[in-house]
Amino acid sequence: MFAVGDVKGGPAFTHIAYDDYRILHTNLLGNGEATTRGRMVPYVVFTDPELARVGLSEAEARSEGRAIRVARMGMDRVARALEMDEARGFIKIVIDAETERLLGATILGVAAGELMSVLEVAMMGGLTASALRDATFAHPTLAESLNNVMTARRIGVVQSYSSE
Repeated sequence: MFAVGDVKGGPAFTHIAYDDYRILHTNLLGNGEATTRGRMVPYVVFTDPELARVGLSEAEARSEGRAIRVARMGMDRVARALEMDEARGFIKIVIDAETERLLGATILGVAAGELMSVLEVAMMGGLTASALRDATFAHPTLAESLNNVMTARRIGVVQSYSSE
């Protein structure tokens, strides 16, 4: 027996239901190797400003005993947000302290869902915080804020945590 979408339990998001369909379709009519294991569950609350999240929260990463670094920056330091007169909110990225890989992100701000999606793709590709810090993003875009938040990490705006 198979179930997809909200009836199967778990996150009740349209994009998750569609991914369930993709997995079911692949397993019934394709090569049968699709799974939900390791699936990221991004979400956006379309409030004003938007709230978006993907991956582990800081609390979840710490409860798993991971050594992490946390990069934080207010939207009032994002050029595009200032130009749009939408400087409310923040960007928070949880980073594995040893590998520099992104573990999760929470964004409250203008177009947070779009910026979160950029971070999700970076997570899927295994990009590091340094890679985002050193990337060349067009100016002025919200994606450009990734340079700044990762630079803030380097200059000490960030709090570092370990499992000890």
